[in-house]
Amino acid sequence: MKKTAFVKPRDITPILDELELECLTAVKYIEALKVDRLSKNQKEDILGELSASITHLRIQTEKLDRDFEKMMSV
Repeated sequence: MKKTAFVKPRDITPILDELELECLTAVKYIEALKVDRLSKNQKEDILGELSASITHLRIQTEKLDRDFEKMMSV
């Protein structure tokens, strides 16, 4: 039978903090796109930053998934 480990908040807190910060960054860029009268260059810059933020979120959530799996398999 597989044992289930208790997930210690302090073990995942740094990962969750990073994830929260990156979510806020993505929201910031989403909100920036709502501003009227952005130039084409501004839109391109914001979309580039948003794309990078979303990529970072994917990487962080994949790491979080792996860490959860490791903690649960102990």
